[in-house]
Amino acid sequence: MSLAVTLFITCLLLSTRYSAGDETQCTESYRTVYTECSEVGRERWKVTVTDNAECKPPAPTKVANCDQTCPGGQVLSNFETCQECGAGNFSLGDRKVLNVLDPNIYPEISFVTSKINRNDKNCPDIRTVENIVELPASYCWNVVNIPFEVVAPGSVTLHYLHSDDRISVDFYLKDFQSCDGGEAKVTISGDAAVTWQNVQLQVAAKGKYIFQIKSTAFFNTETPTSTTVPLEPPRLGNLTITGVEPYTNCQQCPAGHVTSTPGSSECTPCPANQYAELSGSSACKPCVGETYSLSGAGECEEKVECGGEDFRPVVGECVAGKSTVSSEEIYQNKCRNSPPSQIYDCPACQPGREKKGETCVFCPEGTHNPSGSDTCTPCEPNTISLKGLYQVWWDKIPDSWNVRCQECWVPAGVFLLGRPTQHQPVISINFGEIKFSSKVIKNNVVGMFSVKFKLYCPQSCSFLIIKKVTLTSGNVERQEVAEKFVTSTGGGDPEVSRAYVHKSDGQDGNIKMEFSIKLSGVGSYLQLYNVNFTNTLEGGSSFCFPCSGSGCMECAQGMVYKEGKCVECPAGSYHVTSGSILDSSYTSQCLQCPSGTISQPGSTSCYTPCKFTTTTGNQYDISPAGDTLVLNDRVSYPDQFGNTYHYRYLLKLCSKDGNVPLVTCSEDSADKVSGVICRESVMRSSGGEEVLSNPVIDGEMLSEISEQTNGVTLHYTTLHPAPGCDSVTTNVTLLCNRDQTSPLSLVDSGDNCRLAFEYSGPFGCRLCKEDDFKSITSSCEDSIRNITYVKEEGVMCSGGASLPPVTSEECTPYQDSLLNSIKRYKVYVGLGVSMLVLLIAGFCFLAWYSSSLKHKLDGYSRMNYADDDDNYEGAGSSNKMIWADSGEDSDGEENLYTRYEGKSPGNIISDKLGKINQSLGIKKYQRFGDTDIMEMSDRLGI
Repeated sequence: MSLAVTLFITCLLLSTRYSAGDETQCTESYRTVYTECSEVGRERWKVTVTDNAECKPPAPTKVANCDQTCPGGQVLSNFETCQECGAGNFSLGDRKVLNVLDPNIYPEISFVTSKINRNDKNCPDIRTVENIVELPASYCWNVVNIPFEVVAPGSVTLHYLHSDDRISVDFYLKDFQSCDGGEAKVTISGDAAVTWQNVQLQVAAKGKYIFQIKSTAFFNTETPTSTTVPLEPPRLGNLTITGVEPYTNCQQCPAGHVTSTPGSSECTPCPANQYAELSGSSACKPCVGETYSLSGAGECEEKVECGGEDFRPVVGECVAGKSTVSSEEIYQNKCRNSPPSQIYDCPACQPGREKKGETCVFCPEGTHNPSGSDTCTPCEPNTISLKGLYQVWWDKIPDSWNVRCQECWVPAGVFLLGRPTQHQPVISINFGEIKFSSKVIKNNVVGMFSVKFKLYCPQSCSFLIIKKVTLTSGNVERQEVAEKFVTSTGGGDPEVSRAYVHKSDGQDGNIKMEFSIKLSGVGSYLQLYNVNFTNTLEGGSSFCFPCSGSGCMECAQGMVYKEGKCVECPAGSYHVTSGSILDSSYTSQCLQCPSGTISQPGSTSCYTPCKFTTTTGNQYDISPAGDTLVLNDRVSYPDQFGNTYHYRYLLKLCSKDGNVPLVTCSEDSADKVSGVICRESVMRSSGGEEVLSNPVIDGEMLSEISEQTNGVTLHYTTLHPAPGCDSVTTNVTLLCNRDQTSPLSLVDSGDNCRLAFEYSGPFGCRLCKEDDFKSITSSCEDSIRNITYVKEEGVMCSGGASLPPVTSEECTPYQDSLLNSIKRYKVYVGLGVSMLVLLIAGFCFLAWYSSSLKHKLDGYSRMNYADDDDNYEGAGSSNKMIWADSGEDSDGEENLYTRYEGKSPGNIISDKLGKINQSLGIKKYQRFGDTDIMEMSDRLGI
């Protein structure tokens, strides 16, 4: 039995009891309670109760029925009457607002994802990001269920953002009481240009319901590739339900919000630079001093030094070629510093236009204006104008452009600034439908879109350049990502420039193209400098192009424009740019092929024959690399739909027959490509067949051949870099292995912009030369001696010059024995000769030394010192002093050999010797013994 029924019976019993007699009323002890709505009759009762047993409360009374509602600004007071809320308070009345559809906040909400087919991959989860629900952009069913109850007819309104027409979103209103009936449905398709919108479903009667959101991507049989435009998830905001049971109490306005009028259904946020500190405020207060506040603030903050993100550019009028780009604060009065301002050069008009009165008009046929000056200039003789649409100065956004989130794109003079916000995480510009002409290019319609920009990605972002081609019949031929950027392009110059060209069948206006850009990632921003379309049916010319005859021609690849006609580049050279004005890099010079490579007349690239000579004179034969080499990468990658794929590489490195070596990837696809090296994505269909897609050229031009000690490396570049790569370099190293051939391998894939392969075998060795061999002579046997040739030690070569054959010559055993003996004892003979030379050198040195000594002794001359003490003889004394000068010794110093021996006092001899030394400049002297003195005295006659 429910509580409502219990209280109802209690009320009846109390009513019977209280009506029985005249009871004393105890008013002060009474309190009032209200029953819940009864299931039968939808009634509510007012019951007075007391804790005093002596008191007898009044009988219960029935109040307003449970289906009563109140308008906004009022509450159901005491469940009886609607009453206005006072100033500073509000009431939603019969409305209920769910600001975020989050099951963690509202447990009654449920998220469900399920596979459509059993073979589908796992489904990604529905997620909530910054109070916004994102439904996965997948081929699964994504369902959000929101149960609710109304007491009167009302409505359900959802705030949503849906921009991708490849995803279907359905909104259902289901009667909770019936499983199959009572269902309302609204289906919406995405619109790339829309912002946030509302969808509303009416609730016809009171009761319980389920509001259901269901989404899925349309099934596409094509395998997604890197050029497939990514699906964009639908986003859900707040939900409002009307007709619900009214509130019984008013709510105070939160801090920063006020209401001054009684009976308000919502509070108004305080404007910038005002605040409301307390809840329930009826008026805002101004910030004072050096303080500020944003809208809806509960307090003021100190002003700060602002940066560029706090200002919004304001472009002034272009006067006399100058324009002032000032700034205004995004959040008024926040900044302590003044807004920046700068003067820029500005054109009177966009390129291809001229000034007429106060407006700019397209240049007439046969004239051009590259700078946007006041007037157009006639084209020179033998040139023709080429129409286009150009945007290089940004004082406003062209009216023909379809802009998503207008406030997210701000003109800033020299660029257009784009910034996603939390509420608009994806912003875009569609440049509209462009029709191209076939007037200039024979048998082709060439439409060119070019863009110059800077991208800043402090965290995660995605910048897409999308191309859509449409036939005049209205059938969409293709929509694809022309290029994708996910990282910053840098904070400094140069900016990134991109150009995209499409060709068709030469019928004027037969082809229409749409280009758009899309930026996602909160915190990122884009500076768009110029947007140009060239060769359009409508527009003006910014330059003129040389012509020949009655119309302009385009030189084909491999040809150059000379003297009014296109001529082929000769053999051994190449040319890779178009002779059309659409290619600003056009040059009339053919370029010479790198060393070791060749080309045919009219070539766009150079290639290597299978037999070639390097700059060092070494020759190679890489003929096995002239066959198509296939390598399946063993690494698998997931795509956005949960499928996996791997890369297959095809290589043909040299020409065996003189023709350009080419391999083709995705040959059965309309997007097939050909090059020396190409790559294709390989997936498996549900039936197990291989599906090839997304072909890319990884090697087109052989730019260099370099040699290593153990092989040779071929360096390739490509003229058509893969998306996300400014350039692609591929190196194939052929390693020398004379004994065996190893399979081709991928040793470095980098970021798919730098590739490195290795291929090992005899073909990686240089061809042998005659001087790579040495001879070995055998011993003489039976009067015959053999001469055999082998490779020098350490030589890495294969093929080429053959080993010379074994030769024989006559010999005699004696000659051979003598030769062998010499060879056998050559070490000892060498040693003996060395010792003999040393002995002879020693003998010569001794002979020289003896001769020198004799010369010194024989060359002594005797001298008597002229002093009184020259000859001193004392009594009983045989004292004698002699001295001799023999020139210079081996040290180059003058020597005086002196001697003294006797019994005379040493002082006399010392004085004499001192005088002799001083007068003759003697540096050394030596004493001799008695025997020496006698022998030398006799020899010198002293």
